[in-house]
Amino acid sequence: MGRKRIESETTSLIPLDNSTTELFKSFKPAPALYMSYIPSFFTTASLPFKNVNKTTFTRKGSQGVTLTLTSPTNVPFGKFGRLLLSVLTTHAVLSKEKNAPVMIEYKSLADLLKELQLPKQRGKEVKEQLECFKNAAFCFEQRIETLQAGYLFEDIMEKPYPKGDVRVETVTTGNIRFTTGVQYQKVTDTSEKNGSWVGNFKILLSGEFAAFCQEHAVPINYTVYKEISSAAGKDIYAWLVYRNNGLKDKVFIPRDKLVEQFMPLSDENDRKLLSVYYSRIIDEIKNIKEKYYPELKVDITSSAGITLYKSPTPILKDDTRYALITSNI
Repeated sequence: MGRKRIESETTSLIPLDNSTTELFKSFKPAPALYMSYIPSFFTTASLPFKNVNKTTFTRKGSQGVTLTLTSPTNVPFGKFGRLLLSVLTTHAVLSKEKNAPVMIEYKSLADLLKELQLPKQRGKEVKEQLECFKNAAFCFEQRIETLQAGYLFEDIMEKPYPKGDVRVETVTTGNIRFTTGVQYQKVTDTSEKNGSWVGNFKILLSGEFAAFCQEHAVPINYTVYKEISSAAGKDIYAWLVYRNNGLKDKVFIPRDKLVEQFMPLSDENDRKLLSVYYSRIIDEIKNIKEKYYPELKVDITSSAGITLYKSPTPILKDDTRYALITSNI
C-alpha cells in the first residue's frame, strides 16, 4: 500500500492539460530581421519589371530624373535583379575603402544564394542577373527648375541683370558602371555523370558605383523587400521608405506622376490604361501597409493621387533590431 501511495503522489506532481501543451506549442522565437541598402536613385527610377531583351532601357522617375540602363547583352531586370542590386549596394556601403573599387568573393553559387536568402532552385535566375550586371552601366539625368534671385547669376549674365527672379534649370548627369570585372569558374565532370558546378566568384564593383552608393544609399528592411513578390511592389516599398526619410510633414503625389514613375504607359496617347495602372499601384500600397509597413500614414481615398504623411521610420542606419545580410557570410 505504501509503495502505491508514493507512486501516485509522484505522478501527480506533473499535471498535464491542454492549455499547458498549447502554450509551449505556440512559443516560437521571433524570426531574424535583416537590413540591406539600395541606391536612393533607384527608388525614383528602377530596373524593368521583366526581361525586355534589350541592351538599352529608359525610365522616367520623379523629381525630374531619367534613368537609362545599358548592357552589351541584356539589361538587368525583375525581382531577382533588384535583390542582387541590393546585395551589391550593401557591400559597397560597408566597404572600409571609400571611393575605391570593392571586391566581393563567393566560393560557390550557393554562398551567393545564402546571402540573398534564396533557395538553391533560384540559382539559374540569380546567375542570369549577374550576367546582366557584369558589363552594365546606368546613366542618369536630372532636370530641376527653380525660381531664384537674378543677382545670384550676375557672373554668367549680361549686365544689367534682372532685378527680379529668374527661372533656373539645373541639369545633372552621370554615367556609372556597376562592375569593373566579374570572374567565375564552371567545373564540369568529364564523365558527364554528375553535371557541372559554378563557383569561385569574384565581383569587382567599380569605384564610381561604390562611391555613388556610399553617398546615396537608403537602408531598407531586406526581409520585407525579399518577401514582396512583385517587382513593382519592391519599387514602391523602397520609394515609400526613402520618401518618408526626407518628409517633414506631408506631400501630395498626383496620379499621373505615380503611373509615370512605377508603371509608365508604353504609349502616351493610351490614357485608358492610366486608371488601370493607378489602381494596381494603389493595390500594392494597400498590401504594403497591411503586411509590411503598418506604420505608414497615407491617404489613398482621392482618385487624383495620394497624400503621404510623415510616418515612423521603419529602419535606420545601424538599427540594432536588424542584422546585415552580409553578417552570415
